[in-house]
Amino acid sequence: MLAVFQLVCLVPFAFATVPEITPRNPRKKRKMPFKAKFDGQGWIARMLLLVWLTIISGVLTGCAEGPLWRTGKYSPWASNQWAEEERIADTLFVRKRRMTESVDLAINAPLEDQQRVAKELAEILHRDPITLLRLHAVKLLGELNCPAAIQALDEASHDRTSDIRIAAIKAWGKMPADAAIPHLQEMIGSDTNTDVRLAATRALGNFSGQKAVAAISLALDDRDPALQLRAAESLEKVTGEPLGRNISEWKKYVENVIPDLSKSSANKDIPTSNMSGKERPSVAEREVDSIFR
Repeated sequence: MLAVFQLVCLVPFAFATVPEITPRNPRKKRKMPFKAKFDGQGWIARMLLLVWLTIISGVLTGCAEGPLWRTGKYSPWASNQWAEEERIADTLFVRKRRMTESVDLAINAPLEDQQRVAKELAEILHRDPITLLRLHAVKLLGELNCPAAIQALDEASHDRTSDIRIAAIKAWGKMPADAAIPHLQEMIGSDTNTDVRLAATRALGNFSGQKAVAAISLALDDRDPALQLRAAESLEKVTGEPLGRNISEWKKYVENVIPDLSKSSANKDIPTSNMSGKERPSVAEREVDSIFR
């Protein structure tokens, strides 16, 4: 809040008296009217100073609410306020952190532990009223390669909220191809949301082989030009063929090559989530686009 107060107080400073040095009277000052042309270097410098002071005040005060709330973790005042709130009740940040920690412990644990955690995430997906928590649950389900996680992702793929379905698509991209490709193909053919279908077509580009090509070809035959272009991009990624955005050439390629692929080793899809012989890294180690602290 102090940052907002600082901004309000400093706005008049940007339009304050601007010195104008002339050969006739070097010490004379002229007030710049409010509607004057703001093309002088003095005005630009004042505005830059205003922005800089606003950012600094947000960092120093924490700005726990508002556009600069991320800076709160650098402020003892904001950190103490968050700690007080967490002692009263579980906040969104605490619940997300606990969900992530549970998945981190279950990733390399026995199947029974993965099943248990996946069912807990599925319960959040089904019953929790907070969309951000449901999205986080779907994201974490992609880290668990177990039947309960696959079943929960299947339900998320048919959720009434398009954001949940898109999150499910991203999670399918981390699952084995045999489980992921049929669901992504179904979403391309049956989902009514264009963004969901585009996301599913893009996700198929992370797999390889005949099944992936056949699934992407469903989007290639669609009437939507955007979906056709996305299919061409995914096919180029899967096959390595430099056909660009030539839709007709890609259709010919799919018709001619799919029978040949079934006789070669290229039809073996490579799961993107299998790491045989190695422990999978934790969610925190792979987290690069977290929404919250």
